[in-house]
Amino acid sequence: MKHSIKLFIHDSFFDSFSLLPRKIQKKTREFMKKFKEDPTSSGINYEKISSFIDQSLRTVRIDQKYRAIVQAPMEGNGFHLLWVDNHDEAMDWAKNKRFEWNKSTQSFQTYDQPTVVVVEEEKDTLLFSSYTDDQLTSLGSPETIVPLIRTIKTVEELENASKNIPQDAYEYLYYLAEGLSFEELLSELQAGMSEENEEESVNARKHVYALTDDKELEEVLSGDFEKWKIFLHPSQRKLAYGDFNGPMKITGGAGTGKTVCAFHRSKYLRGSLGAFAKPVLFTTYTKSLTEYLNTIAGNFGIRDELLEIQNFDKIVLDLSKNPDYQLINQGDGMINSSQELEIWKEVIEYTPTKFDEKFLQGEYNEVVLPNSVTSMEEYYKTPRTGRSIRIGRKDKQEIWGLIEDFIRIKSQSHTKLELCQKLISFFSNRTEKPYSHLICDEVQDFSNLELSLMRALVEEKANDLFFVGDPFQNIYGRQLNFSKSGINVRGRRSRKLKVNYRTTEEIKKKAVQVISNESYDNFDGEEESKAGYVSLMHGAVPIYQTFASPEEEDQFIIEKLSNLLLDETIGPREICLSGRTNKVVDQLKRLLNENNIKHQDISSTKESASSVRVSTFHNLKGHEFKHLFVLGVSEDEVPFKHPEFDNYNSLELKRYLKQERSLYYVVFSRAIQNLWITGVGGKSNWF
Repeated sequence: MKHSIKLFIHDSFFDSFSLLPRKIQKKTREFMKKFKEDPTSSGINYEKISSFIDQSLRTVRIDQKYRAIVQAPMEGNGFHLLWVDNHDEAMDWAKNKRFEWNKSTQSFQTYDQPTVVVVEEEKDTLLFSSYTDDQLTSLGSPETIVPLIRTIKTVEELENASKNIPQDAYEYLYYLAEGLSFEELLSELQAGMSEENEEESVNARKHVYALTDDKELEEVLSGDFEKWKIFLHPSQRKLAYGDFNGPMKITGGAGTGKTVCAFHRSKYLRGSLGAFAKPVLFTTYTKSLTEYLNTIAGNFGIRDELLEIQNFDKIVLDLSKNPDYQLINQGDGMINSSQELEIWKEVIEYTPTKFDEKFLQGEYNEVVLPNSVTSMEEYYKTPRTGRSIRIGRKDKQEIWGLIEDFIRIKSQSHTKLELCQKLISFFSNRTEKPYSHLICDEVQDFSNLELSLMRALVEEKANDLFFVGDPFQNIYGRQLNFSKSGINVRGRRSRKLKVNYRTTEEIKKKAVQVISNESYDNFDGEEESKAGYVSLMHGAVPIYQTFASPEEEDQFIIEKLSNLLLDETIGPREICLSGRTNKVVDQLKRLLNENNIKHQDISSTKESASSVRVSTFHNLKGHEFKHLFVLGVSEDEVPFKHPEFDNYNSLELKRYLKQERSLYYVVFSRAIQNLWITGVGGKSNWF
């Protein structure tokens, strides 16, 4: 007998499905097809369990060993797939669960029924004493758990009670505890509600996916499935699929889905283009991250001629050499930062000066080029805001002579920022632009001049520019300012994502700990707040362990790594080992070779599913791994002391240490489930 049913798949089901062995995943997909045809089929063994607190929950058979948990409809034909696991684990997961529809938030909620022992407390010691029951329920807390909430005194107690609180309610309670206003949160929640179809509202779709046909089932649960393709937080969905009068800037801590939001934005913008439109440019800073983004775009089904994903250095060079524009000769080259420094060294070898090559490079790139200075007279008048060393008129005269030597020596080679300046001058005076829209990922890595060029490459209009980034990940020490770059993102054109979907709360705390005493600019002269940055997942506490010798550290790593590789639910490419320098990474590769463990550098263009990944800290940017090893972390090695370290003045040292802290924040936040930090000698006081 055929049944017409609606099958709703919850994100909790996807989480449990992803941990199943491959053969059980296949059986689960086969079960789902049968279930859609007939939920009452005898082979499925659709069974009500009397010991479950929620009597709307059922178990269904995947095979002799595995069971799924389904919520049966009280009325109608909508079934909800909630979990899949070994029989005993599935039963244990479901026994205390409550599954409910919350009309206040228009969302499906799943949580463990709490057992509340009411203890009389002084009112001012309770975390949520200043909020009424109505306020708590309006932010998603079911009435049945309000008594539990009334006993909570600290954020730590709130975290401990997280399994007894629906995820969306927990998120808002955490925000209240961090000091965010009730009115702001209620407005955000209500923006995701629908007056027409409640179960299809943005809030409802945050955790639930409605399945339509078997073909879609195969695509959704395929081997390369990632939840971000179909699940979006209401705040992400509003930004990705909204229409705005001009540029938008999105900030957020590591793992808050900024790149996810950018990908969905590219899909939306790509879909709005006509047949003969200019392409959408999706750009980022590094080549390795660009390759990763292209892979993801292919999996997401959005790669074609109307979406160009490319690192910005290549964009700058290609546009400069474009024969339609003729800004530089085809044989001209673009030199990188290291090559620039070598030329500056050559300059001061011939003309000795008290200024070193790094200062001169900074003066040229941060003062001369952004202000289009072309003469010594203009240089005299140009402000040097943000520069670490004060100089007088005589100094400027000397420096200008050195700049002229630099320009002469490099001849037909161009720095990236020189080309940016040429392109800005060219496209600022043209009505026809090379791109219809521009999306920039990891915006904190760019300079103001590069931002000004991005502005010049796209016509000013609705939905023109979309920037995402994390001020805490500013590992290059950029002093970015959108206003100075000619881009207005003040007020409602700046938004912040707060929910960390990548890491556990325990890993998030370890990452944030490194930067907790530093302040960061939000790219427009205001401080970026760390308040309200929350992970809804919990797991193992990161391990930081140091050893008496490198041999002991190696033994620890190989033992942990070998155990992970024996687990059939873990793919080798879900594991990464990382080090601060190329030297540490080379030592890692030798260690893996000695133990016959297949490995692959993260920068490799070919992907091997049977190899663990190896990476420097900087190349980890933009990636994520379920299991991450961070090596070479000790009091002697942190912070990393390169040859120029001892020559820093106090301001330069402060900036460098801040960048190094940001780098460790980036690295730690790449871990999803497990983070091991190791070193030889004493522990660093940074962690």
